[in-house]
Amino acid sequence: MWSDYYKNIANRNIGLLNEEQQDKLKGSCVAVCGVGGLGGVISEILVRTGIESIKLLDNGKFEPTNLNRQIYSFNDTNDRYKIDVTEEYLKKINPDIKIIKELEITEENVDKFLEGVDVVALSIDSILPVLIISRAARRLNIPLVEGWAVVFGNVRVFTDQTPSVEEVYKFPTIGREISSIIEEEARELMFQSVLSLQTIDGLTQHYPESAAKRLQEKGEGTTLAPMVWMTCVMMALEAFKIILNWGKIALAPNFAVYDGINHEIRSQQGNVDG
Repeated sequence: MWSDYYKNIANRNIGLLNEEQQDKLKGSCVAVCGVGGLGGVISEILVRTGIESIKLLDNGKFEPTNLNRQIYSFNDTNDRYKIDVTEEYLKKINPDIKIIKELEITEENVDKFLEGVDVVALSIDSILPVLIISRAARRLNIPLVEGWAVVFGNVRVFTDQTPSVEEVYKFPTIGREISSIIEEEARELMFQSVLSLQTIDGLTQHYPESAAKRLQEKGEGTTLAPMVWMTCVMMALEAFKIILNWGKIALAPNFAVYDGINHEIRSQQGNVDG
């Protein structure tokens, strides 16, 4: 049965979707890991599409520099946990939505967090939780959608039939315990993963050397709302397609890339050999 709230959400979908497909969305669950620049927009798109179960992961609080791109960043949400603010806004769209929140992900709680999840949307800029989540998603056969907050829209999907996240990024962590990865190595791996985006045709021409230096020294990326939100839309659409078994999925190792500045589809080769 659809509530009045849900009928209003689904009303304009019907025609592109049938009621059976809408019911499938309603009964699905997506884990949005990181609810900042990417994850906040992704979660809103999914809820407005009709997903009625969301799991949110983020240990950050909103701060003033989030105002340029993060959908739930306002002057009155500064210093509040992102998952709490996101929950409030999502429930303004659909009060019946089921939301589970976690501040931290560990090897001990990751299986419980991913229980009942159909798709993971990965938008975390910290390596250790990325490794924990990506390993668990692969083991549990849950598709994982990845994208980056860069100047081109981009998305790719990891499954148990694609190379793993660690294989694609050529991380020296395969087969190692998470506890063996020290903080300094984790920072270097994060920088390595960002540098790998240089394989996207034409991407680096938009970034001066100072942007890379800022990222390496301060951990601050250079972002702009239109470009970030373009990737959010692509990631949310990919999750939607996975749930409904629609169209062609952007399977790893390659990204599907759209250069909105020049209106071009850009090429990108994954980092694994072959």
